[in-house]
Amino acid sequence: MSRAARDTTLAWHQARAAAVSWLMSGVTVAGLALVGWYGHATHWTFGIGGHDDHHGTHDATGTEHVADTAAADLIRFESAESLARTGIEVVPVEAGSVVSEVVANGVVRYDGRRIAQLSTRVPGTVWRVEKHLGDAVRQGDVLLVVESSEVGRLKAEFLNALVSFEARREQLAILEELKSAVMGRQIREATASLREARIHLHNAEQALVNLGFVVSIAEYEPLDDEERAARIRTLGLEPRLVAGIAPDRVTSNLLPLRAPFDGLVIGREAVVGEVVEAGKQIFEVADVSRMWIVLSVSKEDAAQVKVGQSLRFRPDGSATDVASSVAWISTEVNEETRTLEVRADVAGEASGALRANTFGTGRIEVARQDTAVVVPAASVQWDGARWVVFVPAGETAFEPLPVEPGLRQGERVAISGEFLAGQPTHVVARGSHLLKSKIVLDRLEGE
Repeated sequence: MSRAARDTTLAWHQARAAAVSWLMSGVTVAGLALVGWYGHATHWTFGIGGHDDHHGTHDATGTEHVADTAAADLIRFESAESLARTGIEVVPVEAGSVVSEVVANGVVRYDGRRIAQLSTRVPGTVWRVEKHLGDAVRQGDVLLVVESSEVGRLKAEFLNALVSFEARREQLAILEELKSAVMGRQIREATASLREARIHLHNAEQALVNLGFVVSIAEYEPLDDEERAARIRTLGLEPRLVAGIAPDRVTSNLLPLRAPFDGLVIGREAVVGEVVEAGKQIFEVADVSRMWIVLSVSKEDAAQVKVGQSLRFRPDGSATDVASSVAWISTEVNEETRTLEVRADVAGEASGALRANTFGTGRIEVARQDTAVVVPAASVQWDGARWVVFVPAGETAFEPLPVEPGLRQGERVAISGEFLAGQPTHVVARGSHLLKSKIVLDRLEGE
């Protein structure tokens, strides 16, 4: 076959294929147009159920759209089978209390007012350890004893200042007895010297008080030098701590470290013979009968939280809640987490269920309605113009009733409004969104 003949044949086949393609496209468009016209004319029932001119038309799910304007809001299914296929569930209306809560993550901490990190005020060596990790302590109990040359120096200064004061006092007394025979300048100098000695004595006393010793000038004045030395040597030490040691061999350098309040030893960083520095933490004591619950409330919920509101906290891994109330609200939002810190105090037996640094979930009661009509949250739907619930209006029909949603607690919500007038006993829960959708579609078709 010549080249011209082949080109003619190829062109004929291409034209034939194009004609067939245009023909099939025309048939498809005509079919879609026919289906669209028929569906619109039958409300897309496609033969499911029959048309009842008296009651209205049905859609593809078997739902009847009532033509009677008096019952225009009714959504009716043509049969119980059609209703069953939708999965719609009807539940009873409840009466009870509803509590609105703010939920926030939190952590348990020791009461910041009842925890102490203890250290010595002078450097030294650990001479004796009395309490250990986990031991219960009472206020004033000796935790450990430190041996420090600084303590011995301050005790000696106190005794020296006391002797100097007494000497200056006696000197002034003698001069006053010989007042007529001495110059007034001598008396004035002796008076000034006595005042200076008194100041030094009080400073020496205060230096010992600052270390935690209980000491007073009046207690030592009646004693002689030996009694003073013996008493100040074991100042602040219980007799049992130096039992078995000869009095003359007991060093005057000993300083006890005491518990500031009743509590529990939760930290200890010292052993006998260890050199300790002034200000370095050695013991940590906490009053575990008082704990803090610290919640991190989102800034969206922060405005609802007030001091005094009830609070329930459940530690992770626990099946019980600890009850308390909001005691303090921070005045600032955390810069990193953008949350508001809220604190509750727990004391007494309830604190025994808490462990510091335990995470958990807190629920703050921000509102309560003790007497309310309560339905599942899924029952309340927004139809584009109002909130409604659907109530049974026969075996296969449902009627939307306007309501005002109130407090919500989990999957329950309190409602009010016209709903209460008819005192309905049941509402649609699961599947209520399908009924809402039909109302919205009918409204759009009507437009």
